Amino acid sequence: MTAKRSSQSNSSPTLSDVTAVGRDVLKYGVILLVSYMVLKVLIGSLVNYWRATHPEPPPPPTVGFGKLPSLEFPQEYEKARPDSYKLETAKGRFPSFPDRAKVYLMPAFSPNLLADGEVRAIARSSGFLGQPVLLDSLNYRWLLNEPLETFFEINLKSYNFSLTTDYLSRPELVGDLLSVDESSAISAVKIYLSRVNLLPSDMATSSAKVNYLKALGGELFEAVSLSDADFLQVDLDRIPVDGQYEMYTPNGEEGIVSAIISGAVENGSQIVELHNRYQPVNYNSVETYPLQSVSNAWKELQEGGGYIASPKNKLSEAVVRGVVLGYFDDFSEQHYLLPIYVFRGDDDFIGYVSAISSAYFQE
Repeated sequence: MTAKRSSQSNSSPTLSDVTAVGRDVLKYGVILLVSYMVLKVLIGSLVNYWRATHPEPPPPPTVGFGKLPSLEFPQEYEKARPDSYKLETAKGRFPSFPDRAKVYLMPAFSPNLLADGEVRAIARSSGFLGQPVLLDSLNYRWLLNEPLETFFEINLKSYNFSLTTDYLSRPELVGDLLSVDESSAISAVKIYLSRVNLLPSDMATSSAKVNYLKALGGELFEAVSLSDADFLQVDLDRIPVDGQYEMYTPNGEEGIVSAIISGAVENGSQIVELHNRYQPVNYNSVETYPLQSVSNAWKELQEGGGYIASPKNKLSEAVVRGVVLGYFDDFSEQHYLLPIYVFRGDDDFIGYVSAISSAYFQE
């Protein structure tokens, strides 16, 4: 009996055995846990890498406006088209562009029964108190003789207007810009538009371009600096689309609002000329359209398509140094705000080609 009990006692696990097993379980458990965590991180990294290198294709362009009215460029400067074109970009090729762009609806101007009173109020805010001359059923003109001979013309449908004076025939206005700098010139234009209630929100916060001008023989030419200038030109556009695609008008970088500023006008505004050709954009009515390749646009320009915005004097050869995507903001009424490729080069060359393929325009 004693021998049997001794044998059973020897076969029972000892404390050392239990401790060893516990150590093995803990060791292999830690190994499995660490392996699981490493494997999970590795798989997650592989999945993220795959998604980054194989992104889901974006949905197709909406093309919600259907076929668009043809983009109509002005025709008066067709004689300025160069005889040939040469591409001289920094890398010898075009930059890459997105495959689509936004198109915005521009509501048509509509008759307003209150227009007569409203345009007269705008004229009064500009200092024109008398009765206008009726140029036609949609256009009024006022005249002031002092301090400058000033014409104010406004359209009853669009409320776009022009203010012009005889400043170029006034020698006393030439060369006195000591009291004017770029910031005050821009402020003068925005303050004037705000005073006549014609400063929309998409222009109120936009930046402006300022050019120096010199008067010679009754004409204006570009000056090299403020000290050499007789007048300042302020060009104001609406804010860029998506903060990066700027506006371009039929006159290149001339703004949809363009003004000439003098520093020598007494008892009156510093603005001696101003043209307002603004048309509202409905930013809530937007669709996307596919873009043609920039190389196709370049070929179209070479073959006589597109539009030459600058210079107005003919070049024998246009040397193009770069191209950007922008939007064409016409001086005339248009139905949509449309993207264009803008080719720029030597001798102030600027050429436009529609960025949207002709397949998406009405015939």
